Amino acid sequence: MKDKIDQMVDSLKDDLISDLREVIKIPSKKAEATADAPYGLDCKKVLEKIIEITSNKGFATKNVDNHMAYCSIGEGSDYVCAMGHLDVVDELPGWKYPPYGGEIHDNRIYSRGALDNKGPIMAAFYGLYALKILGVKFNREFRIVFGSDEESGMADLKYYLTKEKPPIMGFSPDNKFPAIYGERARAKVELRGDFESFENFLNKKIFAGDPIKNLDIDISDQNFGRMILRGKKIFRSEDEYGIDFSLSMPICDKDEVLRKIEENALGLKVNLVSYEKAFLIDKNSALVEILNGAYNDFMDENEKPTTTTGMTYAHFCPNIIPFGPSFPGQNGIAHLPNEWMDVDDLIKCAKIYAYAFYKINEHFNKGE
Repeated sequence: MKDKIDQMVDSLKDDLISDLREVIKIPSKKAEATADAPYGLDCKKVLEKIIEITSNKGFATKNVDNHMAYCSIGEGSDYVCAMGHLDVVDELPGWKYPPYGGEIHDNRIYSRGALDNKGPIMAAFYGLYALKILGVKFNREFRIVFGSDEESGMADLKYYLTKEKPPIMGFSPDNKFPAIYGERARAKVELRGDFESFENFLNKKIFAGDPIKNLDIDISDQNFGRMILRGKKIFRSEDEYGIDFSLSMPICDKDEVLRKIEENALGLKVNLVSYEKAFLIDKNSALVEILNGAYNDFMDENEKPTTTTGMTYAHFCPNIIPFGPSFPGQNGIAHLPNEWMDVDDLIKCAKIYAYAFYKINEHFNKGE
């Protein structure tokens, strides 16, 4: 089947690029909501476009009230899915090429959303489409779910889950390969106070050596590794000075972390602005083993499942994990000017996702 998938996806390359460009040219940034466009007109428009593209290829489709949309094949009371998003962040200045042009230079598609996440979710769709053409008999419903508010809080997914039950298995192509079995907890912390305390804190706790050690929050675990402090921002509010930062956290007691920061705040007031708990599943689970095995089998590699500092739909949608699109050793360029996705990687992702769907289907064929 690997050879058949390889050949079929290669034959669909031009169609994939053409359809991706159609999706890319819609500047689907979150905007003011209207009665039937909860995230703005362009986010609604991109969902309508994906329904048009997928229905024209023989898939059943559904628009979930302009929050998310999906196409599907196969039947059953449960479903498997790939879940990605079509909304994008602001383009920012500094582009060499039009940010919504989908131009190809040096075998790279340049566009806002090319990598995050229009290219990868279109690769997942074309992977499923390739299996459809090959005549694979699906013993479950298989969906590609397209979101439109991932970048701004994932209200689209929260709405979707009020209207549709969660999948029994699946992935989000919005991080890296191989299979990802955990996403770190995240916290945003703010400290503020008078100028003297603020200056003292900066000099002794932030700029002098390692802030993680200075704040006595040097915590690690076997799945995520060491605590990370990043995104430091200094601000002034009336007669107060302050700093906020983000913590990318292993499994730990957030209240204890906050207490340690308070003990080392040198007179500043500490406030936990936001917190999201970690997402972690058993790295020996069937889902992780199937996806990781599919990746290694198709790529002829021996990568181990890993964790990430990122956050995807998998954080809030049961029974899915991050899976691709970036390959080991590649650096993230999402959200930056001149965002791009390599055409060869796009096609490779479509093949891996096709093979992953095939192996999931095979798993259920065996009655597992």
